Amino acid sequence: MWVIPIRMEAVEIHIHADRRLAFQVLTAFGTAQPDGSSSRVLRDEGQRKLVEFHALIPTAAGGKKIYRTVEWVTLREPEAIDFEGVEGPLDLLRDRFVLDDVAGCTRFRYESSFGLKGWIVGWLAARSRVKPLLGRFMREHARQLKATIEERAKRSRLFPYRPCGIGTDQRA
Repeated sequence: MWVIPIRMEAVEIHIHADRRLAFQVLTAFGTAQPDGSSSRVLRDEGQRKLVEFHALIPTAAGGKKIYRTVEWVTLREPEAIDFEGVEGPLDLLRDRFVLDDVAGCTRFRYESSFGLKGWIVGWLAARSRVKPLLGRFMREHARQLKATIEERAKRSRLFPYRPCGIGTDQRA
């Protein structure tokens, strides 16, 4: 069956922390979060890892549900992290975190493409039902990552918190 990819509008957010610290936090697989989210490395090939994620995702009914995905994660330190779905509720999932150095802080960009099998029917279902939920998840996830990274920076001696004079959110 064919999958027609849908490209999400990227989410950008400014993080008051060094991008090397942001990269470290974003690639700290094997940790559980207070909201029930977690990750676990299933296979480690150095810069490429097979990772199982459990993520709290918004539902159409307005609630949230934990979804399991297995993804190949490719590390391009410290500029980017690429994710390619192998197992999960979506037949196609490709995410990318881009980290740019901006005045000693980090511009975080979250890009995503996804799709469902079924050609036009799958595309219609993905566009009408999945896209709004995925967009909300991306915005919430970016805000959570920002808070986690900035909190970590406040405790870091190597990469301390930096109020770099640039606003907080650009598009999140």
